[in-house]
Amino acid sequence: MEAESHLFTEILIMLGASTVLITFFYRLKIAPLLAFLIVGIALGPTGLALVEESEQLSTMAELGLAFLLFILGLEFSFPRLLALRKTVFKLGSVQVGLCTLVFFIALYWWGTGSESLGWQGAFIIAGGIALSSTAIVSKELTTLGQLNTRHGEIAIGILLFQDLVAVGLLIAVPLLAGNSDTQTPAQIATVVGQAAVVLVFFFLSARFLLPRLLAEVAYHKSDELLVLAALVIVLLSGFLTEQIGLSMELGAFVAGMMLGDTRFRHQLEADIRPFRDLLLGLFFITIGMNVDIALLQQFWARIIFFGLMLLLVKTAVISIAARLLKESWRCSMTAGMVLAQGGEFLFALMALASRNNLVPADVASFMISVTIVSMVLTPITIRYGAHWVDKILQQFAKDTPVEYQEQHEITQQYSSGHVLILGFGRVGQTVARFLRPLGIQYLVLETDHIRIAEASMAGEPVFFGDSTRLDILKAANAKEAVIIIISFDDAEAACKILQHIRHINAHVPVLTRTRDDANLKRLTDMGSTEVIPETHEASLTLVSHALLMLNIPSQTIHDMIDKSRRDRYKMLKGFYHGERVGFLKKNNQESIVVHAVRLTESAWASGKKLTDMILPMGLHISKVYRDQETFEDDTLEDVEFQRGDVIILNGQIDEIQLGEAYLLRGK
Repeated sequence: MEAESHLFTEILIMLGASTVLITFFYRLKIAPLLAFLIVGIALGPTGLALVEESEQLSTMAELGLAFLLFILGLEFSFPRLLALRKTVFKLGSVQVGLCTLVFFIALYWWGTGSESLGWQGAFIIAGGIALSSTAIVSKELTTLGQLNTRHGEIAIGILLFQDLVAVGLLIAVPLLAGNSDTQTPAQIATVVGQAAVVLVFFFLSARFLLPRLLAEVAYHKSDELLVLAALVIVLLSGFLTEQIGLSMELGAFVAGMMLGDTRFRHQLEADIRPFRDLLLGLFFITIGMNVDIALLQQFWARIIFFGLMLLLVKTAVISIAARLLKESWRCSMTAGMVLAQGGEFLFALMALASRNNLVPADVASFMISVTIVSMVLTPITIRYGAHWVDKILQQFAKDTPVEYQEQHEITQQYSSGHVLILGFGRVGQTVARFLRPLGIQYLVLETDHIRIAEASMAGEPVFFGDSTRLDILKAANAKEAVIIIISFDDAEAACKILQHIRHINAHVPVLTRTRDDANLKRLTDMGSTEVIPETHEASLTLVSHALLMLNIPSQTIHDMIDKSRRDRYKMLKGFYHGERVGFLKKNNQESIVVHAVRLTESAWASGKKLTDMILPMGLHISKVYRDQETFEDDTLEDVEFQRGDVIILNGQIDEIQLGEAYLLRGK
């Protein structure tokens, strides 16, 4: 009981410190992942010693990594993995081989000089350093929305191969230490056979058993049951692979990959995400606890130097490896920066190698500290890597990337008079299906390689290109396009695109898709000719069908819908909020809310006109209801408010609160 209370206290301390530090980091726009690492370093055994690493804590942290790999598996389904087999096996093997060779030569030379490290230990360390951090890379690429970029696919493909290599290295440690009793060839063959059986079981379950089970769960429409089912799937898959000597993370990934093609993918991801984020935070805290602060104080300069050298050398080696396999310099170098850090598997390797006397304890601690330095810098290299690579390529002009060559072909074929569609999801494809029968020439820029391959095979003019980049838009002749359509719902990306488009062509019409009107004014100010909110257009379509069924004349309906569009959906702005208020704030912008205020007998606004009032900035009175009368638009200015009037306020939630207080109390 005392041990459980101690563990609860430690978790409370860690989560409390993480909450405070992450809040501070968000203000500084620093990745929260660094906050978890710092908390681990500060509270760990060599810091304030408020938290001790325990088996229960390590297990909980490992579950966070398993949940992360499960969600990653959902993103990279089995068909997509087959499409990326060149990246996974060919590029992955070249990367691991080259990095291991380079680091082995350096470590063996260093170990020979100090007589503290044999070739076996040098090989294990080199193999461990060649691996990258699945947890950090996957989390950051997902957060930044870079999973579907080419460098994101390269990074994930290599990480998948690295996970397989990590299993082999863990098996190799006792063999290299001469403990032949630990892992005999027969035992290794048994593990391989068991792994094959488990993979077949996963495949059959995902194809026949789990979809039926999840369909039954979904039929009952119980959120609790869905969450429970998702947790059982992740834990059971991890348990099965762990029982045969493989990692829990590998099992979770395979299970996610098998379920990635089912219609339950998004529901499973949403149910698992809260558990993943919490437990993954504990995982990074335990990594920080591995840092020896005394060693850091004594050799801090050397540790930082080798941490930076690790980033530089791995970036160079991975870039060269990817370039050898015909990837563009831009994708190769960006993937190199993404994968330049050491990985969490190194910690397990160092612990195992130290116990088997392959690596001295001080060397193992030093390598862990160097790896953590590289991991701490990783969110920065991932976030800004592509920008740095662009600057380097522009400076030295060493190569014209493959995507630039493709864009040159685009320039030749679509020199002018074309419609430029940015994004080829459902909306982009719908636009194209209407343009093609009319003989209107169009060009599409997309970043999803699988979608590009499928659409190109069907004869669609879809090309790889990041439409948020000015040079890509220039290459696609945005200057000569007759109209540009931003078909994806990403306000931040749309603002970047609009800024670039208006730099190229100030007059070309631009249609921008958005989910609602939260960013309508912002996008219009950035230069969008028309902003199409999905929710408003769906409402107008629904209304028009309803009015037709009520035998309202078609011309009347057309006039009403057309007026709503001309007024920029003024009639549709704002809504009465209900019990669930979580949607009031989207993308750090509060939505417009409609609120009704009834004037009491003692209300300050009774007997006053709108011209007598100074309403809070941004607040708007749209209507006034009085008995059987309704006042709106121009008639509002002449209305003298009376007791019992119902005033309809439009504005953000803070403005609504101030406006209600103003109408009732005059302040």
